[in-house]
Amino acid sequence: MAGIALLYLLSPVLARVFLEVSKTANESAYYDVLSEYLGESEMLSLPTSTPRPTYTPQPTYTPVPTATNTPTPIPPAFIIQGLETQAQLVVVKDELAKRNFHVGVKDGLCSHGGDFTAQGVIEAGIDFDEIDDDSLTYDSRSQTYTLELPAPEFTSCRIEYIRLVENSFSMCSPDWDRARTLAEVQVMRNFVAESLEDGLLDDAAERSELILGDFVRTLTGKRVRISFEKQKSSLKRDSSCRPSAGGGWRYNKAQNIWERRR
Repeated sequence: MAGIALLYLLSPVLARVFLEVSKTANESAYYDVLSEYLGESEMLSLPTSTPRPTYTPQPTYTPVPTATNTPTPIPPAFIIQGLETQAQLVVVKDELAKRNFHVGVKDGLCSHGGDFTAQGVIEAGIDFDEIDDDSLTYDSRSQTYTLELPAPEFTSCRIEYIRLVENSFSMCSPDWDRARTLAEVQVMRNFVAESLEDGLLDDAAERSELILGDFVRTLTGKRVRISFEKQKSSLKRDSSCRPSAGGGWRYNKAQNIWERRR
């Protein structure tokens, strides 16, 4: 009897526990059970069930890969055109003078000579006409331009001053204008040889490398490597740097005299 009495006393508590468990497990079924035992007025007093919102996962964001911002290298043809504007800047010159050098002339039985003083200018550089689109290449891997230049050469030679200082006595009628012309040829050859020995062509190569290398580097913002074509055995010279006496005249270096072949 005591057990039955205790169960009777605890039945409301057990019923509430059972209902809470049922409500947690299935809220909809819980209210269906209550509707069978409660009146309509009692049902209205119960709290309404608000369904929990379902969770819909948002789509993940996958960033679109952007293209690398690699600047396009400047075309070699465009750079070559710009190099032509630097032509005068790469020229180097050597100013020379020779005093009281003797010029002997032998024309058949008539021999004479004279002493001359002369001043001249020898210029050296590179031939820009030989530079084309193939002279400049670009290596995208090292981002380096390579510019191959023609070998330096004598580009211009001129006698700025020459004067007969003293002439020899002759029984014939010497042609001093011809002697002066032969003196110009003779001293010009000496000036070119002296400039070559002084390293004028090397100076032209160094200046060309400096000026043109800086020009391409500034224009492109890339590294630049300069190379030169191999120097030929016979130097290329402007016609003004390799004068000829003409008229059958030949210089006899051993006797230091000009002879005319007939």
